[in-house]
Amino acid sequence: MAMSATVSYLRLYADPAGESHFERAFVETFTRNFAPPAPAFNVSAFVPALRNGFLLAPAEWIGDLHPSPLRMWVFVLDGEMEFEASDGEHHRVRPGDALLLEDTSGRGHRSRVIGDTAAKLAIVELEPTRE
Repeated sequence: MAMSATVSYLRLYADPAGESHFERAFVETFTRNFAPPAPAFNVSAFVPALRNGFLLAPAEWIGDLHPSPLRMWVFVLDGEMEFEASDGEHHRVRPGDALLLEDTSGRGHRSRVIGDTAAKLAIVELEPTRE
């Protein structure tokens, strides 16, 4: 019997007025045979991706208010960062966290590396949303 479970992530998006906001979002997964003969496990639906790469932001790096240059997934591999939406809400992301940046228009967000360790990020570019 297929079991479902959700995976949560943080989403940063721009509203129609150009202000950015955070929201907790969820992806549903379902048990399936993904890599037989290995045992089944939960897998989400797959979505198209355009490119991928890595970012290495040095310790104490600060990015002032800016929109995201791409609609992208950010997966934190090492280090710690803080993102601040234009509405003033802020969140820290740590290794193992996923952040979906969709504030490609409007005022954008601030971002900075926390502490004395560089932030190593894996990036997956997504297709722009159709409005």
